[in-house]
Amino acid sequence: MIENAVGILLLFGITIALGYIGSLIFRKTKIPDIVWLMLFGLVVSSFGLMDRALFLSASPLLAALALLIILFDAGLNMDFYQMIHGFSRSFILAILGFVFSMVATALMSMWLLQFDLLHGLLLGAILGGTSSAIVITIAGMLHDGYKTKTLVSLESIITDPLCIAVAIALINVIVPSTNTYSPIHGILSSFSIGAVLGLIVGVIWLRLLDKLQGKPFDYMLTLAVVFLLYAGAEFSGGSGAIAALLFGLVLGNGKTFSKILKMSKEYNVNPLLKTFQSEISFFIRSFFFVYLGLIVVISPQYILYGLAIAAALIVARLIAVRVSTIGMHLSRNEKNIMTGMAPRGLAAAVLAQLPITYGIPGAEVFSSIIFVVIFATVIYTSIAVKLFYKEGYEKEKPAKTSKKMEKEVKKLAEEESEFRALNKTKRRKKRR
Repeated sequence: MIENAVGILLLFGITIALGYIGSLIFRKTKIPDIVWLMLFGLVVSSFGLMDRALFLSASPLLAALALLIILFDAGLNMDFYQMIHGFSRSFILAILGFVFSMVATALMSMWLLQFDLLHGLLLGAILGGTSSAIVITIAGMLHDGYKTKTLVSLESIITDPLCIAVAIALINVIVPSTNTYSPIHGILSSFSIGAVLGLIVGVIWLRLLDKLQGKPFDYMLTLAVVFLLYAGAEFSGGSGAIAALLFGLVLGNGKTFSKILKMSKEYNVNPLLKTFQSEISFFIRSFFFVYLGLIVVISPQYILYGLAIAAALIVARLIAVRVSTIGMHLSRNEKNIMTGMAPRGLAAAVLAQLPITYGIPGAEVFSSIIFVVIFATVIYTSIAVKLFYKEGYEKEKPAKTSKKMEKEVKKLAEEESEFRALNKTKRRKKRR
């Protein structure tokens, strides 16, 4: 076994390099870097190159760090008006997708894993949402003609905090505690407290950042505020993840919030802040998937169970897409692309550690099953997008465009002939 200090530094270096190479492979093959990162972690763990117990002990810290960084980054890069415009339909898709996935997973886990209802629902809540990191990246590469780009991106962003809030509420029910609130009350209060704190602190920090322009370390100070905000929201009974998301949303849309709140001037963050944040987010995200591969224990039985749950999630996704798109004028390929957007990722990986953190009996099963589900759904999404996007949309779109152009040409020709006939009539009248 490699010495801990040197081994961890070596692991960090390989993780960054592998994440970068994986992003290049993704652009050409649509296979996300998650696949290679998890496989690398699994190889390191299988050969006993690192102490697995060391990483298990750091689970609560790594889970919280990954959550606040990834959601702060999502808020920072989200367009406020675009979010509002597509929110209603995305919200419907997010809720339906989450509920159907949660129920399907609960039923499968009760049948295969002999879970009781609450443990089944907890596993379903953890796997209920699509991965915002993967969906947003893939959606950004789709053709501009797709109406569903914003829809699936917003859906994935909505489901991340939804999974977190519902999973934490269910854990509070499963684990004996002094909390006397109902699960629904816990979810609503978690969302509202986190959202209010995130918005208020975001507006205050937006104004303070304007005064700090030109001074060094403004990004590091902003990161410190995110950490303090996350901790403050959690201590107040709210969701630190939601607070980080809304805080990032305010900073990323400074001009918009300045107009909405009728501030004395338009505030905006330095573009370099977004650049630094994307770099930090890249490292945290990459390392967390390697970490997941490191701590997981895989057996043939878990692989079969994980594949069965992944299949149930894909069916649930199909139903959710068909129901939520009723009344929308979407092509068959667009619906197929939406159905294919079913990857589980960072939120599921992070939440998989919560049962271990809270000492739930048999918690190790969660991370093992979730590892297989993430892997299977990511591969499915890669194949589905590659198949339906390249072979469907690119062939179908030009055909529609050419027919439309033919109609316009015919219409112009008819108008031109009518115009000439009218001119001839006028000339004849003048001669008379």
